[in-house]
Amino acid sequence: MSTRDAETLADLVSQYAGKGPGRGAKITFEQLADRSVDPESGYKPSANLLWSIAAGRGVKMNKRLVRAVAAGLAGFGIDVRRVKAAAAREYTGWDAGELTQGDDELVAGEVIQVARAEGVTPDDMPAVRAFFQELRRRRATKE
Repeated sequence: MSTRDAETLADLVSQYAGKGPGRGAKITFEQLADRSVDPESGYKPSANLLWSIAAGRGVKMNKRLVRAVAAGLAGFGIDVRRVKAAAAREYTGWDAGELTQGDDELVAGEVIQVARAEGVTPDDMPAVRAFFQELRRRRATKE
């Protein structure tokens, strides 16, 4: 499992905002709050809420907050899927993993993500792989 596979939302936010170790020049939580606007609802979390996330304190997580944080981190090249996966990992204990290892039938550009418990690999999920292979077959034959 790579470091990215284990990162949480707290890890992501603290890498780019606040004081302490991180990736290069960091911004303040106020600056991150200014950048963090949910594109769907316009919701904007406070700097204090972003600090609480970075500190690993329990916060009420919801879709608009995750989208807002993703928008704030987008300026650092962080993809929204990475933010969503980190939030899911931190707040549910489940991981969003790609089901691509050893899949010869993967359609170009296709990404299959499944929720999985920590330590479970794609090789541990033959039934899930079989499900997606059958789904592809049905789509190809339009059943």
